[in-house]
Amino acid sequence: MARADVAVVGAGLAGLTAAIRLAAGGARVHVLATGHAATHWAPGGIDLGALPGAASSQASIDRLAGIDGHPYAFLAGEVPAALAWLRATMGSAGLDLVGDAADPLRAIPTSIGATRLAAVLPDGMAAALPAWAPDETLVICGPAGFRDFWPAAIAANLRREASWRGQSRPERIEAIAVELPGIAGRHNLSGLDLARLFDEPAWRATALDAMARAIEGRVHGPGRIALPAVLGLDDHPAVLAAARARLPFAPFEVALVPPSLPGLRLFAALRSELRRHGGRLQVGEAVRGTIGADGRVAELRATAAAREFVLTAGSVVLATGGIAGGGIVADRPGSLTETVLGLPVDGPEPGHWLLNDPFDPAGQPLESAGVRTDSRLRPVAPGKPGAPLAGNVRIAGSLLAGQRYLRDRCGDGVAIASGSLAARELAGRPPVASQGSVAAIAGGVG
Repeated sequence: MARADVAVVGAGLAGLTAAIRLAAGGARVHVLATGHAATHWAPGGIDLGALPGAASSQASIDRLAGIDGHPYAFLAGEVPAALAWLRATMGSAGLDLVGDAADPLRAIPTSIGATRLAAVLPDGMAAALPAWAPDETLVICGPAGFRDFWPAAIAANLRREASWRGQSRPERIEAIAVELPGIAGRHNLSGLDLARLFDEPAWRATALDAMARAIEGRVHGPGRIALPAVLGLDDHPAVLAAARARLPFAPFEVALVPPSLPGLRLFAALRSELRRHGGRLQVGEAVRGTIGADGRVAELRATAAAREFVLTAGSVVLATGGIAGGGIVADRPGSLTETVLGLPVDGPEPGHWLLNDPFDPAGQPLESAGVRTDSRLRPVAPGKPGAPLAGNVRIAGSLLAGQRYLRDRCGDGVAIASGSLAARELAGRPPVASQGSVAAIAGGVG
Protein backbone atom coordinates (compact mmCIF):
# COMPACT_ATOMS: atom_id res chain seq x y z
CA MET A 1 0.00 0.00 0.00
CA ALA A 2 1.36 3.41 -1.02
CA ARG A 3 1.07 6.49 1.15
CA ALA A 4 0.63 10.14 0.23
CA ASP A 5 -0.37 13.32 1.93
CA VAL A 6 -2.12 14.73 -1.13
CA ALA A 7 -3.50 12.77 -4.04
CA VAL A 8 -3.95 14.81 -7.23
CA VAL A 9 -6.12 12.87 -9.64
CA GLY A 10 -5.65 14.17 -13.15
CA ALA A 11 -2.35 15.10 -14.81
CA GLY A 12 -3.33 17.83 -17.18
CA LEU A 13 -2.25 21.43 -16.74
CA ALA A 14 -4.30 21.85 -13.54
CA GLY A 15 -3.17 18.61 -11.93
CA LEU A 16 0.49 19.06 -12.76
CA THR A 17 0.42 22.66 -11.59
CA ALA A 18 -0.91 21.56 -8.20
CA ALA A 19 1.46 18.61 -7.98
CA ILE A 20 4.60 20.56 -8.90
CA ARG A 21 3.83 23.42 -6.56
CA LEU A 22 3.25 21.01 -3.69
CA ALA A 23 6.42 19.07 -4.47
CA ALA A 24 8.46 22.26 -4.79
CA GLY A 25 7.38 23.14 -1.26
CA GLY A 26 8.94 19.95 0.06
CA ALA A 27 6.03 17.60 -0.60
CA ARG A 28 6.38 14.02 -1.72
CA VAL A 29 4.19 13.87 -4.83
CA HIS A 30 2.69 10.89 -6.61
CA VAL A 31 0.65 11.61 -9.74
CA LEU A 32 -1.93 9.11 -10.99
CA ALA A 33 -3.31 9.55 -14.50
CA THR A 34 -5.77 7.52 -16.53
CA GLY A 35 -4.35 8.73 -19.83
CA HIS A 36 -3.02 11.79 -21.61
CA ALA A 37 -4.86 15.05 -21.12
CA ALA A 38 -5.55 18.21 -23.11
CA THR A 39 -1.86 19.12 -23.28
CA HIS A 40 -1.53 16.51 -26.02
CA TRP A 41 -4.18 17.98 -28.31
CA ALA A 42 -4.30 21.69 -27.44
CA PRO A 43 -2.62 24.09 -29.92
CA GLY A 44 0.14 25.09 -27.53
CA GLY A 45 -0.73 28.59 -26.33
CA ILE A 46 -2.00 29.49 -22.88
CA ASP A 47 -5.65 30.47 -23.22
CA LEU A 48 -6.64 32.79 -20.38
CA GLY A 49 -9.84 34.02 -22.07
CA ALA A 50 -10.89 35.21 -25.53
CA LEU A 51 -14.47 36.46 -25.52
CA PRO A 52 -16.06 38.02 -28.63
CA GLY A 53 -15.29 41.72 -28.71
CA ALA A 54 -12.69 41.54 -25.95
CA ALA A 55 -9.44 43.32 -26.85
CA SER A 56 -7.30 41.27 -24.46
CA SER A 57 -7.31 38.18 -22.30
CA GLN A 58 -7.49 40.41 -19.24
CA ALA A 59 -10.66 42.03 -20.55
CA SER A 60 -12.11 38.54 -21.01
CA ILE A 61 -11.07 37.51 -17.50
CA ASP A 62 -12.71 40.60 -16.04
CA ARG A 63 -15.99 39.92 -17.88
CA LEU A 64 -16.03 36.25 -16.92
CA ALA A 65 -15.26 37.12 -13.29
CA GLY A 66 -18.49 39.09 -13.22
CA ILE A 67 -20.59 36.04 -14.14
CA ASP A 68 -22.17 34.43 -11.10
CA GLY A 69 -20.93 30.86 -10.74
CA HIS A 70 -17.95 31.16 -13.11
CA PRO A 71 -14.66 29.92 -11.58
CA TYR A 72 -13.04 33.27 -12.39
CA ALA A 73 -15.45 34.85 -9.91
CA PHE A 74 -13.00 33.75 -7.21
CA LEU A 75 -9.95 32.73 -9.28
CA ALA A 76 -9.36 35.87 -11.38
CA GLY A 77 -6.96 37.29 -8.82
CA GLU A 78 -4.88 34.10 -8.93
CA VAL A 79 -4.12 34.32 -12.65
CA PRO A 80 -1.20 36.81 -12.72
CA ALA A 81 0.92 34.94 -10.17
CA ALA A 82 0.00 31.56 -11.66
CA LEU A 83 1.01 32.71 -15.15
CA ALA A 84 4.27 34.12 -13.79
CA TRP A 85 5.00 30.76 -12.16
CA LEU A 86 4.26 28.87 -15.36
CA ARG A 87 6.40 31.29 -17.37
CA ALA A 88 9.35 30.74 -15.02
CA THR A 89 8.87 26.97 -15.04
CA MET A 90 8.76 26.75 -18.83
CA GLY A 91 11.60 29.21 -19.21
CA SER A 92 13.86 27.03 -17.06
CA ALA A 93 13.25 24.26 -19.61
CA GLY A 94 14.17 26.55 -22.51
CA LEU A 95 10.53 26.88 -23.58
CA ASP A 96 9.82 30.56 -23.04
CA LEU A 97 6.26 31.89 -23.07
CA VAL A 98 5.74 35.20 -24.86
CA GLY A 99 2.89 37.63 -24.17
CA ASP A 100 0.72 38.55 -21.21
CA ALA A 101 -2.91 38.85 -20.21
CA ALA A 102 -3.01 42.58 -20.97
CA ASP A 103 -1.57 42.18 -24.48
CA PRO A 104 -3.89 42.44 -27.50
CA LEU A 105 -5.54 39.26 -28.71
CA ARG A 106 -4.07 38.65 -32.18
CA ALA A 107 -5.38 36.60 -35.09
CA ILE A 108 -2.92 33.69 -35.36
CA PRO A 109 -2.93 31.47 -38.51
CA THR A 110 -3.98 27.84 -38.14
CA SER A 111 -3.19 24.79 -40.25
CA ILE A 112 -6.60 24.92 -41.97
CA GLY A 113 -6.12 28.49 -43.11
CA ALA A 114 -8.31 30.09 -40.46
CA THR A 115 -7.09 32.16 -37.51
CA ARG A 116 -7.51 31.87 -33.76
CA LEU A 117 -7.18 34.61 -31.16
CA ALA A 118 -4.16 34.36 -28.87
CA ALA A 119 -1.97 36.55 -26.69
CA VAL A 120 0.30 34.12 -24.78
CA LEU A 121 2.23 31.72 -27.00
CA PRO A 122 5.35 29.55 -26.83
CA ASP A 123 8.45 31.27 -28.17
CA GLY A 124 8.31 29.10 -31.29
CA MET A 125 4.93 30.58 -32.22
CA ALA A 126 5.54 34.11 -30.97
CA ALA A 127 6.58 35.65 -34.29
CA ALA A 128 2.91 35.50 -35.28
CA LEU A 129 1.91 37.94 -32.50
CA PRO A 130 3.07 41.38 -33.76
CA ALA A 131 0.64 43.27 -35.98
CA TRP A 132 1.33 42.84 -39.69
CA ALA A 133 3.00 45.73 -41.50
CA PRO A 134 1.36 46.86 -44.78
CA ASP A 135 4.24 45.58 -46.95
CA GLU A 136 4.85 42.22 -45.24
CA THR A 137 4.66 38.82 -46.90
CA LEU A 138 3.48 35.71 -45.10
CA VAL A 139 5.18 32.59 -46.46
CA ILE A 140 3.37 29.33 -45.78
CA CYS A 141 6.15 26.76 -46.03
CA GLY A 142 5.97 23.03 -45.40
CA PRO A 143 7.30 19.65 -46.49
CA ALA A 144 5.98 18.52 -49.86
CA GLY A 145 3.40 15.76 -49.45
CA PHE A 146 3.00 16.17 -45.68
CA ARG A 147 -0.67 15.34 -45.21
CA ASP A 148 -1.25 17.53 -42.14
CA PHE A 149 0.02 20.80 -43.65
CA TRP A 150 -0.90 21.85 -47.20
CA PRO A 151 0.66 25.27 -47.94
CA ALA A 152 -1.45 26.02 -51.04
CA ALA A 153 -4.76 25.31 -49.28
CA ILE A 154 -3.75 27.24 -46.15
CA ALA A 155 -2.64 30.23 -48.22
CA ALA A 156 -5.83 30.21 -50.28
CA ASN A 157 -7.96 30.43 -47.15
CA LEU A 158 -5.78 33.05 -45.50
CA ARG A 159 -6.03 35.30 -48.57
CA ARG A 160 -9.69 35.86 -47.68
CA GLU A 161 -10.02 39.06 -45.73
CA ALA A 162 -12.63 37.50 -43.42
CA SER A 163 -10.02 35.04 -42.13
CA TRP A 164 -8.24 37.85 -40.26
CA ARG A 165 -11.12 38.90 -37.98
CA GLY A 166 -10.84 42.56 -38.92
CA GLN A 167 -7.19 42.75 -37.81
CA SER A 168 -4.10 43.69 -39.81
CA ARG A 169 -3.08 41.14 -42.40
CA PRO A 170 -0.08 40.47 -44.66
CA GLU A 171 -0.01 42.24 -48.02
CA ARG A 172 0.97 39.01 -49.76
CA ILE A 173 0.62 35.35 -48.85
CA GLU A 174 2.82 32.83 -50.66
CA ALA A 175 2.68 29.03 -50.50
CA ILE A 176 5.87 27.00 -50.83
CA ALA A 177 6.12 23.21 -50.55
CA VAL A 178 9.68 21.93 -50.16
CA GLU A 179 11.11 18.48 -50.83
CA LEU A 180 12.92 17.55 -47.65
CA PRO A 181 15.67 14.91 -47.50
CA GLY A 182 14.73 11.27 -47.16
CA ILE A 183 10.96 11.60 -46.77
CA ALA A 184 9.70 11.41 -50.35
CA GLY A 185 6.99 8.78 -50.64
CA ARG A 186 6.45 8.44 -46.89
CA HIS A 187 2.67 8.83 -47.04
CA ASN A 188 2.07 8.15 -43.35
CA LEU A 189 4.59 10.68 -42.09
CA SER A 190 3.32 12.35 -38.91
CA GLY A 191 4.26 15.59 -37.21
CA LEU A 192 5.96 13.54 -34.51
CA ASP A 193 8.10 11.79 -37.14
CA LEU A 194 9.19 15.15 -38.56
CA ALA A 195 9.92 16.54 -35.10
CA ARG A 196 12.24 13.63 -34.37
CA LEU A 197 14.01 14.21 -37.68
CA PHE A 198 14.49 17.89 -36.80
CA ASP A 199 16.04 16.79 -33.50
CA GLU A 200 18.91 15.30 -35.56
CA PRO A 201 21.43 18.13 -36.25
CA ALA A 202 22.59 16.85 -39.65
CA TRP A 203 19.09 16.32 -41.06
CA ARG A 204 17.96 19.62 -39.55
CA ALA A 205 20.70 21.58 -41.31
CA THR A 206 19.94 20.01 -44.69
CA ALA A 207 16.19 20.55 -44.32
CA LEU A 208 16.54 24.19 -43.28
CA ASP A 209 18.92 24.81 -46.19
CA ALA A 210 16.32 23.40 -48.59
CA MET A 211 13.61 25.64 -47.11
CA ALA A 212 15.82 28.73 -47.17
CA ARG A 213 16.79 28.24 -50.83
CA ALA A 214 13.17 27.75 -51.87
CA ILE A 215 12.02 30.90 -50.07
CA GLU A 216 14.96 33.11 -51.10
CA GLY A 217 14.30 32.37 -54.75
CA ARG A 218 10.68 33.49 -54.61
CA VAL A 219 10.08 36.04 -51.85
CA HIS A 220 11.73 39.42 -51.32
CA GLY A 221 11.18 42.21 -48.83
CA PRO A 222 9.97 41.96 -45.22
CA GLY A 223 8.05 38.89 -44.17
CA ARG A 224 7.50 35.99 -41.80
CA ILE A 225 7.40 32.24 -42.34
CA ALA A 226 4.64 29.94 -41.07
CA LEU A 227 5.92 26.39 -40.56
CA PRO A 228 4.14 23.30 -39.29
CA ALA A 229 4.71 22.78 -35.56
CA VAL A 230 7.39 20.12 -36.03
CA LEU A 231 10.56 22.02 -35.05
CA GLY A 232 11.87 19.35 -32.73
CA LEU A 233 10.48 17.53 -29.71
CA ASP A 234 13.36 16.88 -27.30
CA ASP A 235 15.67 19.57 -28.72
CA HIS A 236 13.17 22.25 -29.71
CA PRO A 237 15.18 25.27 -28.45
CA ALA A 238 18.15 24.27 -30.62
CA VAL A 239 15.95 23.61 -33.65
CA LEU A 240 14.18 26.95 -33.25
CA ALA A 241 17.51 28.78 -32.93
CA ALA A 242 18.80 27.07 -36.08
CA ALA A 243 15.63 27.97 -38.01
CA ARG A 244 15.91 31.61 -36.97
CA ALA A 245 19.56 31.69 -38.01
CA ARG A 246 19.13 30.02 -41.41
CA LEU A 247 15.74 31.10 -42.74
CA PRO A 248 15.44 34.52 -44.42
CA PHE A 249 12.46 35.67 -42.33
CA ALA A 250 11.30 35.13 -38.76
CA PRO A 251 9.67 31.68 -38.51
CA PHE A 252 6.70 30.69 -36.38
CA GLU A 253 5.10 27.32 -35.83
CA VAL A 254 1.47 26.61 -36.69
CA ALA A 255 -0.26 23.96 -34.57
CA LEU A 256 -1.32 20.78 -36.33
CA VAL A 257 -3.87 18.07 -35.64
CA PRO A 258 -3.17 16.04 -32.49
CA PRO A 259 -0.85 14.97 -31.10
CA SER A 260 0.21 18.57 -30.58
CA LEU A 261 3.99 18.99 -30.57
CA PRO A 262 3.84 22.27 -28.58
CA GLY A 263 1.54 20.49 -26.13
CA LEU A 264 3.88 17.51 -25.86
CA ARG A 265 6.76 19.86 -25.09
CA LEU A 266 4.68 21.56 -22.39
CA PHE A 267 3.81 18.23 -20.83
CA ALA A 268 7.40 16.99 -20.96
CA ALA A 269 8.66 20.16 -19.27
CA LEU A 270 6.08 19.91 -16.48
CA ARG A 271 6.74 16.21 -15.99
CA SER A 272 10.48 16.89 -15.70
CA GLU A 273 9.82 19.64 -13.17
CA LEU A 274 7.64 17.31 -11.13
CA ARG A 275 10.32 14.63 -11.11
CA ARG A 276 13.04 17.17 -10.30
CA HIS A 277 11.22 17.90 -7.07
CA GLY A 278 10.88 14.20 -6.25
CA GLY A 279 7.35 13.74 -7.55
CA ARG A 280 6.07 10.59 -9.20
CA LEU A 281 3.81 10.22 -12.22
CA GLN A 282 1.86 7.01 -12.81
CA VAL A 283 -0.31 6.68 -15.93
CA GLY A 284 -2.68 3.73 -16.05
CA GLU A 285 -6.17 2.74 -15.09
CA ALA A 286 -9.16 4.70 -13.82
CA VAL A 287 -8.99 5.86 -10.21
CA ARG A 288 -11.82 5.43 -7.69
CA GLY A 289 -12.30 6.62 -4.13
CA THR A 290 -14.95 6.93 -1.42
CA ILE A 291 -15.94 9.73 0.91
CA GLY A 292 -16.06 8.28 4.41
CA ALA A 293 -18.51 8.95 7.22
CA ASP A 294 -16.12 11.60 8.56
CA GLY A 295 -16.44 13.59 5.32
CA ARG A 296 -12.94 12.76 4.15
CA VAL A 297 -11.34 10.62 1.47
CA ALA A 298 -8.80 8.27 3.01
CA GLU A 299 -7.66 6.24 0.01
CA LEU A 300 -7.80 5.89 -3.75
CA ARG A 301 -7.84 2.66 -5.72
CA ALA A 302 -6.85 1.76 -9.28
CA THR A 303 -6.64 -1.53 -11.14
CA ALA A 304 -3.03 -2.65 -11.55
CA ALA A 305 -1.57 -5.41 -13.72
CA ALA A 306 -1.64 -8.14 -11.07
CA ARG A 307 -3.44 -6.55 -8.14
CA GLU A 308 -5.34 -3.47 -7.07
CA PHE A 309 -3.20 -0.41 -6.43
CA VAL A 310 -4.21 1.36 -3.20
CA LEU A 311 -3.00 4.78 -2.16
CA THR A 312 -3.80 6.25 1.25
CA ALA A 313 -3.91 10.02 1.19
CA GLY A 314 -4.36 12.88 3.58
CA SER A 315 -5.92 15.09 0.91
CA VAL A 316 -7.03 14.83 -2.71
CA VAL A 317 -6.97 17.20 -5.68
CA LEU A 318 -9.39 16.21 -8.43
CA ALA A 319 -8.21 17.55 -11.79
CA THR A 320 -9.69 14.93 -14.10
CA GLY A 321 -11.27 17.27 -16.67
CA GLY A 322 -14.90 18.00 -17.36
CA ILE A 323 -17.22 16.22 -19.75
CA ALA A 324 -14.56 16.39 -22.50
CA GLY A 325 -11.81 14.99 -20.29
CA GLY A 326 -13.65 12.01 -18.85
CA GLY A 327 -13.95 13.44 -15.36
CA ILE A 328 -17.71 13.52 -15.89
CA VAL A 329 -19.78 10.93 -17.75
CA ALA A 330 -23.41 10.87 -18.81
CA ASP A 331 -25.52 7.74 -18.57
CA ARG A 332 -28.57 6.64 -20.52
CA PRO A 333 -31.17 7.50 -17.83
CA GLY A 334 -30.04 11.12 -18.07
CA SER A 335 -27.70 11.77 -15.17
CA LEU A 336 -24.18 13.19 -14.99
CA THR A 337 -21.63 11.46 -12.76
CA GLU A 338 -18.24 12.57 -11.46
CA THR A 339 -16.09 9.51 -12.04
CA VAL A 340 -13.67 9.34 -9.08
CA LEU A 341 -15.67 10.11 -5.92
CA GLY A 342 -19.22 10.23 -7.26
CA LEU A 343 -19.58 13.92 -6.39
CA PRO A 344 -22.80 15.63 -7.52
CA VAL A 345 -22.53 17.38 -10.88
CA ASP A 346 -24.09 20.73 -11.70
CA GLY A 347 -25.12 20.70 -15.34
CA PRO A 348 -27.97 21.17 -17.82
CA GLU A 349 -31.12 19.09 -17.73
CA PRO A 350 -31.09 16.01 -20.03
CA GLY A 351 -33.44 17.74 -22.46
CA HIS A 352 -30.73 20.31 -23.15
CA TRP A 353 -27.79 17.96 -23.63
CA LEU A 354 -28.02 17.92 -27.42
CA LEU A 355 -28.19 20.72 -29.99
CA ASN A 356 -30.19 20.93 -33.18
CA ASP A 357 -27.50 23.22 -34.61
CA PRO A 358 -23.95 21.91 -34.10
CA PHE A 359 -22.63 25.43 -34.79
CA ASP A 360 -24.86 27.18 -32.29
CA PRO A 361 -22.83 30.23 -31.12
CA ALA A 362 -23.97 29.59 -27.55
CA GLY A 363 -21.91 26.40 -27.57
CA GLN A 364 -22.60 22.93 -26.21
CA PRO A 365 -24.53 23.21 -22.90
CA LEU A 366 -22.74 20.20 -21.41
CA GLU A 367 -19.49 22.13 -21.56
CA SER A 368 -20.52 24.05 -18.43
CA ALA A 369 -21.17 20.89 -16.40
CA GLY A 370 -18.93 20.38 -13.41
CA VAL A 371 -18.52 20.19 -9.67
CA ARG A 372 -19.51 23.23 -7.62
CA THR A 373 -17.07 24.42 -4.97
CA ASP A 374 -16.61 27.11 -2.38
CA SER A 375 -13.89 29.74 -2.76
CA ARG A 376 -11.38 27.29 -1.30
CA LEU A 377 -12.13 24.76 -4.06
CA ARG A 378 -13.88 22.33 -1.69
CA PRO A 379 -16.83 20.53 -3.35
CA VAL A 380 -20.33 21.59 -2.30
CA ALA A 381 -23.82 20.51 -3.31
CA PRO A 382 -25.17 22.44 -6.34
CA GLY A 383 -27.51 25.21 -5.28
CA LYS A 384 -27.05 24.36 -1.59
CA PRO A 385 -24.27 26.44 -0.03
CA GLY A 386 -23.06 24.94 3.18
CA ALA A 387 -20.47 22.59 4.56
CA PRO A 388 -18.17 21.00 1.97
CA LEU A 389 -19.02 17.48 0.88
CA ALA A 390 -15.42 16.37 1.43
CA GLY A 391 -13.25 18.60 3.55
CA ASN A 392 -9.93 17.23 2.34
CA VAL A 393 -10.76 17.39 -1.40
CA ARG A 394 -10.02 20.25 -3.80
CA ILE A 395 -11.39 20.57 -7.35
CA ALA A 396 -9.24 22.07 -10.12
CA GLY A 397 -9.29 22.72 -13.86
CA SER A 398 -12.14 22.06 -16.25
CA LEU A 399 -13.90 19.88 -13.67
CA LEU A 400 -15.00 23.15 -12.04
CA ALA A 401 -18.63 23.95 -12.89
CA GLY A 402 -19.86 27.08 -14.62
CA GLN A 403 -17.22 27.65 -17.29
CA ARG A 404 -17.28 27.29 -21.08
CA TYR A 405 -13.58 26.49 -21.30
CA LEU A 406 -13.66 25.82 -25.06
CA ARG A 407 -16.07 28.51 -26.20
CA ASP A 408 -14.66 31.24 -23.93
CA ARG A 409 -11.07 30.00 -24.26
CA CYS A 410 -10.45 30.28 -20.52
CA GLY A 411 -9.48 26.69 -19.76
CA ASP A 412 -5.73 27.19 -19.30
CA GLY A 413 -6.19 30.22 -17.09
CA VAL A 414 -8.66 28.39 -14.86
CA ALA A 415 -6.31 25.38 -14.79
CA ILE A 416 -3.19 27.18 -13.59
CA ALA A 417 -5.12 29.45 -11.21
CA SER A 418 -7.07 26.62 -9.57
CA GLY A 419 -4.05 24.30 -9.50
CA SER A 420 -2.04 26.99 -7.75
CA LEU A 421 -4.80 27.75 -5.26
CA ALA A 422 -5.33 24.05 -4.51
CA ALA A 423 -1.62 23.61 -3.80
CA ARG A 424 -1.52 26.64 -1.52
CA GLU A 425 -4.62 25.46 0.34
CA LEU A 426 -3.24 22.00 0.99
CA ALA A 427 0.35 23.00 1.67
CA GLY A 428 -0.86 25.11 4.55
CA ARG A 429 -2.33 22.12 6.36
CA PRO A 430 -0.47 19.39 8.25
CA PRO A 431 -0.11 16.02 6.52
CA VAL A 432 -2.36 13.22 7.63
CA ALA A 433 -1.48 10.01 5.86
CA SER A 434 2.28 10.20 6.46
CA GLN A 435 4.57 12.01 8.86
CA GLY A 436 6.38 15.12 7.69
CA SER A 437 5.77 14.61 3.98
CA VAL A 438 3.31 15.78 1.36
CA ALA A 439 2.51 13.61 -1.63
CA ALA A 440 0.46 14.55 -4.64
CA ILE A 441 -1.19 12.05 -6.87
CA ALA A 442 -2.35 13.43 -10.18
CA GLY A 443 -4.70 11.29 -12.15
CA GLY A 444 -5.57 11.98 -15.71
CA VAL A 445 -2.69 12.77 -17.99
CA GLY A 446 -0.85 15.62 -19.21
